[in-house]
Amino acid sequence: MLRLGIVSGDWIHPSKTGEPTPRWGGSGWARLGQYVEHLPFEVSVGVLTWYHNRFVVVSVDNEMHEVDVVYMQRLMHEGLMHHVPMAMANGQKIINDLDDWYWGLNPSNMAFTANHPKVNKDENTNNYRAILAKSSMLTVSTQYLADRAATFVRCPIQVIENTVDINRFTQTTYTDSEIPSVGWVGSTAHRSQDIETLKGVLDPMVKSGKITLYHGGHYEHAPSFASKLGLSEDLVTTEVMRPAELYPELMKMDVGIVPLNKTPFNMAKSDIKGLEYAASGIPFIAQDLDAYVNLNKKLNVGLIASNPKEWIKHLKYLSNPTNRKNVGIELRSRIQSRDISNGVQRLTDLISNI
Repeated sequence: MLRLGIVSGDWIHPSKTGEPTPRWGGSGWARLGQYVEHLPFEVSVGVLTWYHNRFVVVSVDNEMHEVDVVYMQRLMHEGLMHHVPMAMANGQKIINDLDDWYWGLNPSNMAFTANHPKVNKDENTNNYRAILAKSSMLTVSTQYLADRAATFVRCPIQVIENTVDINRFTQTTYTDSEIPSVGWVGSTAHRSQDIETLKGVLDPMVKSGKITLYHGGHYEHAPSFASKLGLSEDLVTTEVMRPAELYPELMKMDVGIVPLNKTPFNMAKSDIKGLEYAASGIPFIAQDLDAYVNLNKKLNVGLIASNPKEWIKHLKYLSNPTNRKNVGIELRSRIQSRDISNGVQRLTDLISNI
């Protein structure tokens, strides 16, 4: 049986979750973690370690696992530039997953400094570019990423759309309130002034009592959702951050929003947040970036806003309880093609054939 090693740089420290051990970060879970138990291979998850002339994976119980294929994500250490070609020369296949366009990060995003070559000499985006270029294959979540990566990567590039495990999400209960709870789920720590784009839209509506605001994913050491909008903290109901596996618990609003600043980093983003809202049956409004425009065109999912007037129009439309239910009740069935079962099959075929 093929032996697959899965390694990621996207883990959340126990200090942020209160859990005894690190847990998958959102991207690590969406791109790799959620598939582990479904793949028909011998799968080892852990720390990537160099052993003689090839990579091994050291699991949380400190066991060393030999692997045939390494599937890695967000690993930017300088040593990998040398070890990846050596491992491939000794028969290992190295798949790298690129889930974000790190070279288009806005300086306001906390990740901008963390892996900047001038700040982090050992793990940075210059190293990452070189590591990706030396891989056996590159997987990406969007065509935008594929097109950008193709300018410096010569190995095959495969677009693997993000999927969600629909059965893990609970269909929302539709309320009769004409003052809907409008919510956003995610971490405010790694944003590119996205929430601020709705400052002139949400502020007047919440202050006039037309909507209430909700944020699922609050973390005390990150900027609050309210502060991003210049609002008093008591005007936003919050739920604390959950590990990625428990993310569905945060879907507690009537209307979801996906505010995105039009930066190169965001242009590369997938429609994953909209899929998560849809899996909960929650109608949502998204900025008119390609991923969400395409989701709307292909599956008739999500309302698209290109300017403040359209945001306000859609929010007013979804303030009507009947409209919310009519839009939301169909969402889970419409995204069946983006269910995890399809993602597992695509990933299985890709790894089997490499």
